[in-house]
Amino acid sequence: MPLRGPRHTHPRDTGPPDWHNGAIGMTMDTPLHHEAAERLSLVLEGTRLGMWDWNPQTDAVVFDARWAEMLGHHLDEIPFTLDSWSSRVHPDDLPACMADIRAHLEGHTDFYENVHRMRHKNGHWVYILDRGRISKRDDWGRPVRFSGTHTDISAQCEAEQSARALAQGRTRLLATMSHEIRTPLHGILGLVEMLGRTGLSAEQQRIVALVAESGATLGRLIDDVLDFSKAAEGALRIEAAPVALPRLLVSVLGLFRGRAIAKNLAMQLEIDPAVPDWVSADDHRLRQVLSNLLSNAVKFTAAGHIRLSARPAPGGLCFEVADTGVGMADPSDIFEPYIQARGVATLPGEGTGLGLAIVHQLAQAMGGDISVESRPGVGSCFTLLLPLAATPAPPAAPQPAAPALDRLSHLRVLVAEDNPVNQVVMRGMLEPLVAALHVVDTGRQAVETMRSAGDRYDVIIMDLNMPELDGDEAALAIRAAGHHQPILAATADFGASSDRAAAAGAFTAVLRKPFHQAALLQTLGQLAPPPV
Repeated sequence: MPLRGPRHTHPRDTGPPDWHNGAIGMTMDTPLHHEAAERLSLVLEGTRLGMWDWNPQTDAVVFDARWAEMLGHHLDEIPFTLDSWSSRVHPDDLPACMADIRAHLEGHTDFYENVHRMRHKNGHWVYILDRGRISKRDDWGRPVRFSGTHTDISAQCEAEQSARALAQGRTRLLATMSHEIRTPLHGILGLVEMLGRTGLSAEQQRIVALVAESGATLGRLIDDVLDFSKAAEGALRIEAAPVALPRLLVSVLGLFRGRAIAKNLAMQLEIDPAVPDWVSADDHRLRQVLSNLLSNAVKFTAAGHIRLSARPAPGGLCFEVADTGVGMADPSDIFEPYIQARGVATLPGEGTGLGLAIVHQLAQAMGGDISVESRPGVGSCFTLLLPLAATPAPPAAPQPAAPALDRLSHLRVLVAEDNPVNQVVMRGMLEPLVAALHVVDTGRQAVETMRSAGDRYDVIIMDLNMPELDGDEAALAIRAAGHHQPILAATADFGASSDRAAAAGAFTAVLRKPFHQAALLQTLGQLAPPPV
């Protein structure tokens, strides 16, 4: 729509076009032009477009009846002035709208297009899709006719906002559910780990290992559901950094070697010599995709082999995960959510059907794509294409060593944890290894303990979601009181609390539940002050 600017006049400047009954009036009298005018009128009526016409040199502007109607007015209520438009545009939307108009006037864009809100006569805001272009210039190249249309897209925008709000609400609900599931899961896996360190028979150790594996599977399932929700919301984050690719491939394949050996399957890794040693990629997401594909390959292969390969491809790298498993007769919709493979009677109908849908979403989020070829009884081959480029190796960083027990044995640790089972787990993980351990139930109790006896503790472990005072608020209060001990955030949340903690700057490190004793001790070894 119009942009107020310096007014220029010239004998060759033209005013607004003739208008008739709220539409452009074509002054030519031939039957052909009457037919064209009638056709234009019918198109405008059928498409419900409002029209405007503006001379940027004289600021003369004309609106039609539909333009006024979509704002709740009759045409005779709207003065033909620039202010009739600009005063009705939402103040927050006006700068971007002006910028888009200016870009077209200056020749940077072929067309003008902008979505903005305009005030309706009754006070509410109408979403307008505004489009136009310069259709006439004078002998000096200055635009003297800028014409366009308004389309009321309020219903579409409101539907999109509702869908977005629904997706965000679903993600918040799933994040809450994740916290509520991960909290007891951390307790279960922690108790299982404690049980495994007692004098068990071989059969009992096997059962404990199965429980631990099932718990880990449940944790991965929760991650899948949350990742799928985030992908649907467009909130998946890809963070590229230098990745040692051959090392990553060896590591991922090693995760499934035990399961493959148990099924007598051969595991093969083929890396083309032209594959770079270091690439710029999201380490976590690449591992997630390849792990999901390898997990399925092992699950659905009874005999033969699993092969993971990497080779250069146009525009990046190609990864393949091939197996000699049951295969699929119709893999056409295998990447759709909630779909299990069809056409193979022996394929177990287990899982949520989200794994490959997430793989597909992650591949696209990383700028690539994934495809599959499969034959029943022969096997499947998943091909992942990613635009990964070689990058220099980063400076070598010292690898953290496993913490020596004597480095932890002098520690005095304060733990804030409201869940009774997780309190037992924390005691079991730490009590035999540290000098002193004090457990409180809430963030407020942690603040009060530090206020009265803060110098007694070397490290604080803080759950984030607690009654009375959240862990991040408690950590900030402890910092505000002048205490500088390392604070380790232990969270069952999916990202939100960890991000909040990092933003607050109060935590030294974050450990996500469920975690093993080894991970806790490793982190404490890095945070703990040395023995005096």
